[in-house]
Amino acid sequence: MLKHDHLIQSKLVETGWRFGQVYGGGHLPGQMVMSALANRVRKGWGSWLHVLQGVPDFMAENEMPPLVYPINVWDSNFVKLLHAVEGIYDGSAQDLTKGALFFADLTKIERGWFQEHIISAMDFGMNAELRLHPIVSNMNSLTFFK
Repeated sequence: MLKHDHLIQSKLVETGWRFGQVYGGGHLPGQMVMSALANRVRKGWGSWLHVLQGVPDFMAENEMPPLVYPINVWDSNFVKLLHAVEGIYDGSAQDLTKGALFFADLTKIERGWFQEHIISAMDFGMNAELRLHPIVSNMNSLTFFK
């Protein structure tokens, strides 16, 4: 019998792999995307499956990247994601995104919603103008927002 934890972890790896391929091709972009999704769950955005299903609603791109599995299941970047997923899922792995909830390649912002509500949104409280979603981590043009 497939345990629900394993199903969720496999879907998390699938999503990390999907985005990792367009955000640099290595394992780190995928691992960081998986961490951002885990942060959404821990912040109460919904169950794991609800958060994974809702990824397109909070993307900067118009469409999900294509899912193209590696030719070889032993591809080193794929194996590294498989090694990282359990720690991300259970919260024991270091969060390389530093608590990020949103992510985008700044060279590919296609949705006005993302630009307006994540990148440009400002908080005008306490006589200061601060970003509502500050940048907390990045890897080249792949950027993570709180």
